[in-house]
Amino acid sequence: MAAQLKVTFINPGFSDDNPSGNFWLNVTAFMQAAAKDLDIDLTVMYANRNHIDMKKMVDKALSRDNHYLILVDEKSVVTQSLLTSQNLHKKIVFLLNTPTKQEQIRLKSRGFGILGSIVPDNYQAGRLLIQQLDSLIVRSKKNPVVNTLALLGEKATVAARQREQGLLSHSNRSPNLKLQQRVDANWSQQEAYRITKGLLKRFPETKLVWAANDAMAKGAAKAARELSIRDQMRIGGVNWDKDHHTLLDTSVGGHVTLGALAMVKIADHFNNPANVIGDNELPIFKVYEAKYEPLYKAIHTKTLDKIDFRYFSVVHTSPAPKPFTIDNMTALVK
Repeated sequence: MAAQLKVTFINPGFSDDNPSGNFWLNVTAFMQAAAKDLDIDLTVMYANRNHIDMKKMVDKALSRDNHYLILVDEKSVVTQSLLTSQNLHKKIVFLLNTPTKQEQIRLKSRGFGILGSIVPDNYQAGRLLIQQLDSLIVRSKKNPVVNTLALLGEKATVAARQREQGLLSHSNRSPNLKLQQRVDANWSQQEAYRITKGLLKRFPETKLVWAANDAMAKGAAKAARELSIRDQMRIGGVNWDKDHHTLLDTSVGGHVTLGALAMVKIADHFNNPANVIGDNELPIFKVYEAKYEPLYKAIHTKTLDKIDFRYFSVVHTSPAPKPFTIDNMTALVK
């Protein structure tokens, strides 16, 4: 493939370290590594969690000379930006957060070309996390009740709501698992720390803390340590953030890789439009364990160039590409 394929990605997160973790930085790192392997000219614009800037960037990106546009539609901000813009784009792919079906109908009728979406199964993430935490508890025959706190993400986001549903799907079927409180902590480590410190004073018998991301889980762990009750509970989150294994009891991750899959699917479509992108919801999540350490290290030392993303491409791999899984990426890193 020639290097003329141009892709613009509007990243809703920060361009440097921040209190909600490095997730969005790592999404970019995967995309850049895949772009290099697939000869894609990738431009990344950071909105730094500023919705006003995001709207300006969307408008600017629509008028750029790029073949494909990758957008993250958190809380419908991008949908509203597109609908109010004077510009159109014929090749848009949504990553990690997508417009509703109704919103997509509106966008298409307005003239936008929506090629598809790549999102993780966030319900799977919430369920996997509570199942793993639950398995780490040794129940007492005298008192089998496991008191649990849940730190939710920002409820306006689909990801937060779906992870909560995954949590409830397990807790509602576990009579001895008692959800004492479910609280929004807005993905923030500091907010989770403050909230958890208050909750643990009210519920000192807490055995589990389920958090919708690792940043909030780390905030909860800090609160528990300061109250000298960290040893009596198991705390886990989502993301595989840096150093999670030294501060948390478990973490579920893998969705940080999906930006790379977006690049693969775009390269395949660019080469042959018969390679339809379509809507993809992937059960990509895995509970962190030692066998994933090579991939985890590659993420946090920015050495993702060890992975040749062409192995996942229809165009570049004969007779068939490898399935896009955490296990296959880990094997390629080794």
